[in-house]
Amino acid sequence: MNERAERGHEHKFDPARADRLDAPERDAYLPDAPLLALLDLRGEETVVDYGAGTGRLAIAVRAILGAGGRVVAVEENEEMLARLRERVGATGDQVEAVAIASNRVPEPDGEADRVLAVNLLHEIRGERALEEMRRLLGPDGLLLVADWERGRDSERALGPPDEILYTEEEAAAELEHAGFEVEPREGFRHHFVLLGRPA
Repeated sequence: MNERAERGHEHKFDPARADRLDAPERDAYLPDAPLLALLDLRGEETVVDYGAGTGRLAIAVRAILGAGGRVVAVEENEEMLARLRERVGATGDQVEAVAIASNRVPEPDGEADRVLAVNLLHEIRGERALEEMRRLLGPDGLLLVADWERGRDSERALGPPDEILYTEEEAAAELEHAGFEVEPREGFRHHFVLLGRPA
């Protein structure tokens, strides 16, 4: 049975499957390098990885930033947060792992230059997470959203079932409703990728 069949109609990721977030085949489905290049980092930014999971992307961002940059990896699931803190602590990476409490990240308004939300949008449907991402971003900030797209590849072995996913158009409408101007980016086989700037 593949991951999609096992997941059924759950919306939230099961921490028992956390090892799959770091599986090598993940990069084949959504390569880190071209995705993170869209953040257009200069080296001094504050980057929030929203729903950071195991911290794989947060650590990759930290490697791109200079000494003046800052990475805040946020998680709402206590089990995933513990795993995230263990990982960034063990590797010595300068990544701050923090909890989302009552749907709020403990950072001031406008603190972030970039917010990264990967494979998350389908899990936060109906929540106020996009509004929180908008609160975190400064006026010149950038939100990068990537998620599996409904109907794009029904034969893929990884990822959630199509029934809980967005189309690119639906996702763009959600971002616009949350106060973003949206620019889609092409070039990713299984995912839609949207750049959001505060409207």
